[in-house]
Amino acid sequence: MKIVLDTTIIKRKDKITGIERVALESVKNILCNQEFRKNNSFFILCSKSGKDLVLEEIAKVTDLKGIKFYKSPIENRIFTDQVWLPFIIERINPDYVYYTTLGIPLINRFPFSMIIHDTVAWVMPDTISKGMRYYYKPILQMAIRNKKMDKIMTVSNFSKAEIVKYLDVNESKIFVNYLGISDTFLKSTNLTINRKNVLEKYNTGDNFIIAIGTLEPRKNISGLIRAFQILKSKYNFSGKLIIVGRKGWINSFSIEENLKKDIIFTGYIEDEHLSILLTSAKAFIFPSFYEGFGLPLIEAMSLGVPVLCSNKASLPEIGGDACEYFDPTDHEEMARKIFWVLEDEKKRNEMSLKGRERANLFTWSNHSERTINILFK
Repeated sequence: MKIVLDTTIIKRKDKITGIERVALESVKNILCNQEFRKNNSFFILCSKSGKDLVLEEIAKVTDLKGIKFYKSPIENRIFTDQVWLPFIIERINPDYVYYTTLGIPLINRFPFSMIIHDTVAWVMPDTISKGMRYYYKPILQMAIRNKKMDKIMTVSNFSKAEIVKYLDVNESKIFVNYLGISDTFLKSTNLTINRKNVLEKYNTGDNFIIAIGTLEPRKNISGLIRAFQILKSKYNFSGKLIIVGRKGWINSFSIEENLKKDIIFTGYIEDEHLSILLTSAKAFIFPSFYEGFGLPLIEAMSLGVPVLCSNKASLPEIGGDACEYFDPTDHEEMARKIFWVLEDEKKRNEMSLKGRERANLFTWSNHSERTINILFK
């Protein structure tokens, strides 16, 4: 069987986050399955700036025999999706195409599947970007009606129910496949980087809590900042709040003048530094209003960081009994729960152990094996 795997969502050699990481890890681990490789040929479609990274990462984990790589000649996302992808797929003439992003071509003459992480564009339309509103959302609505659309992969039972509800897709076409924790992230904890230098670089001090997420409305960073203000004023927390994540489409927050020195925005940081910040933090806070899965949640748990988490969307499904939950709209409750965990060392140790155990359930090898069984057998 001739199989096309689309990785055009990956555009940077550095700063791989979220959906890009999912695409890269999914394709890498599919190609690591030697039994599956024997009777199939693979064609990897890449963006203009992403091919080198995709090839390099796949070469790290498996041989490249029988794999062909194609690179879009132009960086523009819409051109790549709607002109180059149909053109190159037509040339390949595959038996099956798997899209790891929402940039589905309107022209699809071959059987295909795709992954949908969530339905935030329908549930919380005020929190999405213009690109999602005017491009990806309409394209997705057309793709799921395409007669060549075979199956939809999603990342939680919560997201499956949301897709059925908001996109009116028959649930028999939707398959849940949990995500995993990348080897790159896990190995980053073993590197001999000076912890003190990293903490000094980001000006964290010795006492801090940490959050991770692109600066966009549904991540609820504004709510966390308000809870942090309460934590400082009502509970006399003496430490800092570290917020890791690249800019989305909100770049400023309302912060009281006397707190600005205690709230640090790091921007995107590499895994090696992130793992040091996580393992040095007193707790990881995940206040998001809406997540299809929530990769930072399991990454933090894998390092044994106590996790306090929103009780919305998929997060209780993924976090299980390893997290302490709060209503993300209730800033008083968020602050109170954070203070309670920070003050109870025994509780933090228990959460650390439970988190590590829970994180062991989520691996990319499990994800890829299920992908193969769902889509290609």
